[in-house]
Amino acid sequence: MLPPRTVQPKPAGQEEVEPKRLPADINRLLQPRAGYKTSSSRSGQFVAYGPMSPKRRGGILDANANTILIAPDYVIVTAERVRHAMLGRLGLPPLPGSRVKLRLEPTMSYKATVPVVTERHLNGYTYGLTLPSEIEADKLVRALVQVALLDLVNQKPQLRDTEIPLWLTVGFTQVLLAQPDLVLVLSRPEQGGREMAMEEVVKNVRRHDTLAGVRARLRGRRAFDFSEMAMPSPAHLRGENWRDFQACSHLLVDRLLAVPAGGARLQNMIRQLPYNLNWQTSFLKVYGDFFADMLVVEKWWAVTIVQLTGQNQYQNWTLSEAVEKLENLLKLPAEVRLNDTDSPLEAEVTLQQAIRGWDFAVQKQTLEQKINQLLIARVKMPRQLLPFVNEYGRILQSYVATRQRIESFKPRRGQVRSRVAPVIDEAVRQLDSVDRRLVLFKPEPRSPQQAPAALPRN
Repeated sequence: MLPPRTVQPKPAGQEEVEPKRLPADINRLLQPRAGYKTSSSRSGQFVAYGPMSPKRRGGILDANANTILIAPDYVIVTAERVRHAMLGRLGLPPLPGSRVKLRLEPTMSYKATVPVVTERHLNGYTYGLTLPSEIEADKLVRALVQVALLDLVNQKPQLRDTEIPLWLTVGFTQVLLAQPDLVLVLSRPEQGGREMAMEEVVKNVRRHDTLAGVRARLRGRRAFDFSEMAMPSPAHLRGENWRDFQACSHLLVDRLLAVPAGGARLQNMIRQLPYNLNWQTSFLKVYGDFFADMLVVEKWWAVTIVQLTGQNQYQNWTLSEAVEKLENLLKLPAEVRLNDTDSPLEAEVTLQQAIRGWDFAVQKQTLEQKINQLLIARVKMPRQLLPFVNEYGRILQSYVATRQRIESFKPRRGQVRSRVAPVIDEAVRQLDSVDRRLVLFKPEPRSPQQAPAALPRN
C-alpha cells in the first residue's frame, strides 16, 4: 500500500498556464475537419484520409495537365485493384498485406514527388503515402505498385531497407495500365459543374497488342541500354527521356513475364531482394539458366530491341559518342544538401570523390555495378577505347578486393590491420592518370567558320 500523498492547494487568484506546445496526439483529440473523411478498404489493408470533394487547383501552368481527382472512397478501391492485379500477374492468390495509410493533400502539387514512408515494427511493417488530391493516373498507380512490391519484399522484418529497382516499379506500372478490360484507376471527374462518380479506363492500347505504345514510342527514338536502365542518371528521368525509360521498362518487364514460368520467376526474384546487396545478384540467381552474366543480359536486351523496333543495338558507337558515354558511365548520381534545412539537390560525383568520401558498404555496391556496366559497355566500344574500359574495370576490381580484405581482416595478437588511406590514394592516383589520357580522345569543339572576305568591287 502506498503512503498517503498530500496535495497542496493552489493559491487564490492563480490561473492555469496554457501549454507552450500541443500534445503529440492532438489529432486524436480534435474532431474531424469539415469536408474530410477516413475510408477503409474492404480487406482493411488500406486506410485513406482526405477531402471528400476535392477541387482542381487551377492556374495557367496546370490548365492542360492530364490529371484526375481522387477522394478517400475512390483511392482505396484503386489501391485494392492495383494490388490484386499485380499479384495476379505474378501468379499469386490474394494475400493479406501490411497496413497502408494514404493521406490526400489538396494543397500538394501533382508534380511533387511521392515517397513511400516505411515504418518497421516487431511484427511487420506499416507504409505511408502522402498523395496530392489532383494527380496523374500513372503516378498514382506507380506509387501503389511500389508499396505492393515493398510488401512482397518485406515478408519478414529486415535489418536494412531493401531497394526496389526503378525499372521494375515503372515497368510493372506500365504493364498493368496496358492490360485490356482492366479498370485500375477509379476517378471522380467533373461534368457540367457538378461531380459525378464514374469509372475511367486510363489507357489507350490495342486489345491484342499491349506493346503497341512501346513500339510507337521507341520506333523513332533510341532505346536505353540495359546498363542505363540498371542505373539511370538524373538526365534519364526527365522530359522525353523519362517517357523512353517508361517504354523500355514496360518492354523489359513484359518480356520477363513472357519467359517460361515468368510470373513465378519474377516473384522469386522479388522475394530474394532482401538477401542480396544488389538486385543484379538476385536477378542472376533466378534467371541463371537464361543468362550466365550481365553481359549476356545486355546482348539479349539488344536482340529484344531489334525484334521490336528494328534498331540495331549491336552497332558500335562513334569515337566521340563513346567518349561521352564512358564519361557519363563514370559519374555517380548523388544528393547534396547545402544546409541541414534545405531540400536535397541532384548532383553527380566522380569515382574519386565516392572512393574518398563514401562509406565502403555503399562504395562496394555502387562500384560493383560500375564494373558490370563497364563490362557491358565493351560490346559497343570502338577499338581505341577498349584499353581505357579494361583499365577502369581493373582499377575498381583491385580496389574493391583490397578494401574487402582490409575490412574483413580480424587481427590476432601481434598482427596489425593494414591502413586504408594508402589504398584509397593509390586507386585515386590511377583513376586520375586514366582520366588525363582519356581527355586526349575527346573531340575538340568546333569553332565557327569565318565567312570568306568579300571581293572588292570596282
